[in-house]
Amino acid sequence: MFRKPAAVFVLFLFASLLPPFAAGEADEKESGTPRWVFSFAERIRQESSDNVASLDESKDDSSSYMRMRTNLAVSWKPSETFAFGLRLANEMRYYLSPKTDPKLGVDFGLNEVVIDQLYARWNHPAGLPLTLTVGRQDIQMGEGFVLMDGGPGDGSRTAYFNGARADVSLDSGRTLTAFYVNQPRTDRFLPRLNDAGQIMVEQDEESYGLYHSGGLGKAKFEAYLFRLNRERRGLFPGAGFQTAGGRVQVPLAGRLSLTAEGALQFGRREDDRKTGFGGYARLDYATGEAGALPATLTLGGIWLSGDDPSTAGKDEGWDPAFGRWPKWSDSLIYLLARETRAAYWSNFTSLYGSLGFAPASNIKLNLAWHRLGAAERTEPSNLWSGRGTRRGDLGILKVVYEIGPHWQGHFLWEHFRPGGFYFPGARGYAWIRFELLIRY
Repeated sequence: MFRKPAAVFVLFLFASLLPPFAAGEADEKESGTPRWVFSFAERIRQESSDNVASLDESKDDSSSYMRMRTNLAVSWKPSETFAFGLRLANEMRYYLSPKTDPKLGVDFGLNEVVIDQLYARWNHPAGLPLTLTVGRQDIQMGEGFVLMDGGPGDGSRTAYFNGARADVSLDSGRTLTAFYVNQPRTDRFLPRLNDAGQIMVEQDEESYGLYHSGGLGKAKFEAYLFRLNRERRGLFPGAGFQTAGGRVQVPLAGRLSLTAEGALQFGRREDDRKTGFGGYARLDYATGEAGALPATLTLGGIWLSGDDPSTAGKDEGWDPAFGRWPKWSDSLIYLLARETRAAYWSNFTSLYGSLGFAPASNIKLNLAWHRLGAAERTEPSNLWSGRGTRRGDLGILKVVYEIGPHWQGHFLWEHFRPGGFYFPGARGYAWIRFELLIRY
C-alpha cells in the first residue's frame, strides 16, 4: 500500500486542477469576495524546562530555547465554486541551554522551508451538495481526540495531512465526511528548501474512513469509523486496526453542559490481536462572572487503556492514531516520548478540575490540576517502578493576553510531581513557555 503513494498524491492534485481551466465565463464573474488573499503569521516562543524527560536531578537534561515559526500563505478563489491554497512554513530555533541545537548542530539556522498546505477545493461539483478537497491540508475532527496532527515528529511546526476528503451536506444540518490520508515517515511528496531530513512520523501511515457530525435538538453528536494501516519499520511493529467512536455535547441545566467522547479499537498489531478503549468526559459550568470570580468551572476525567503485560498475544493499549498533540499538557508529551513516543497518549488516566477567569476583556486565565494515573502497571525499568499506577500530580497555569487585533501573547507554566508509577526517587519538573503570536 506504500509502494507508490507519491504518484497517487500527485494524481489527486493534478485532477483537482482540471475543473478551473474548463470553467465557463460565468464562473469568472466577480463575486464580491477577494480572489486573492495573502496572510502572514509569526510565532515566537521561549520554552524552558528541567527533568522533564528524565525525572532525575542527576541528569543534565535542562533545556532553554527559542522557537520562531513563520507562515506565509496565499489563497486564490477564481470563482464561487473553486478555491486553491498554498502555505509555507519554517521554524528556526536558538538554544540557550544546551548551546547548540541537538538535532541540527547549528544555532538560529534557517532550518527547512516546507509546503505546509497545497490544496484545491471544489464546492458543489455538478450541483451536488458536497465539497471535495484534495492535496495537503489541515484536518481536525471534533476536539482532535483521534484526528488532528498528521506529523507529530516536527512538533507544532505543521499538522498537515496528505490526502483527499469529501464533505457531504445532509438534511437537518448534518455532515458526512469521507477521507483518505497518506503520511510518509519523511516528507517525500513535495519539495523542501534546505532539506533537513525531518522525521514526520516513525512509520509510514495511511488511513481512510467516515466521520459524521450533526445534532438532535440542542445536543451535538459526532460518530466515526476509520481504518489505520502502519508499516513495520525497525523496532516499530506494523499495525492495521479500526477505530469506532463518537462524541456528544449536551446542555444539561441552565449553564451546565456535558461533553463526552469514547472509542473502541480492534484489529492487529503485528501478530497480536489489537483491542483498546479511549475516552474522556467533562462537565462545564459557565458562571457568567468576570473579574476575580471564575467565569467557568470544569470537572472531568480521561481513560486511555494500557497493554496488560500478562496477556500474551494481545495488545490492549489505546493507540492515539492522529491524536498525538498536546491536548491535555504541553510538557507531558516529552515524558511520554521517554516512555514510548512523543505525545503518544496511552495507558493514561486523569481526574482533573479547572477554573477559568476573565479578569479583563482581553485577558483569560486558566488554572488546572490533574491527578494522573496509568490504566495498567508496567514492567520495572530505569523509568518505571513496576509497582504502582499513580503517575502523579500535574498543575497548569495559562494566561492569554490579546494585545491587539493582530497580536496575542501567552504564558504557560506546568509543574509535575511524580508518583509510584515511576522509579523510586523520581523528582518533579517545571516547564515554562512564553509566546508572542503576530498574524496579518
